[in-house]
Amino acid sequence: MNKLFSILLFSAVIVSGFAATSFSQDPGGEHHDSPLEEIMEEMKDNMRAARKLIDDAEQHPQCILHIQSMQQLAIDALPYCPEFTGEDGLEKSKYEINFKRRLLVVADTLLQLELALHEGDTETAQDLYQRLRQTKKESHDVYNPEDEDE
Repeated sequence: MNKLFSILLFSAVIVSGFAATSFSQDPGGEHHDSPLEEIMEEMKDNMRAARKLIDDAEQHPQCILHIQSMQQLAIDALPYCPEFTGEDGLEKSKYEINFKRRLLVVADTLLQLELALHEGDTETAQDLYQRLRQTKKESHDVYNPEDEDE
């Protein structure tokens, strides 16, 4: 019995030591996305999926699911303003508030887009999708100027 206990204890020590070593290492300086980066990556994936479906009325129910996901992502992103590089004060407050306002504009545009899809108004849906793309570009110019992925 003591031999079995010793083997189990030894195995547990080896496994826990290996696990601790594995989790504590950061192979190659691996980059971990911020919550905002993760949200925006999901937003981009949903935009691409919606773009492929928006012209086909039979695909509107699936497109609406992507639009609804983006609505939630826009709301989820509210607390994650990109870092302001200037000093604290009024300019920082304006920067953060305007970031949130842009997200709310995106959410509202997405709601309008969802309604257009429910109504079967593909032309309006396409216009609203283009408005979203323009808002994305303008927002990235301000809040993520080094982003080349357009």
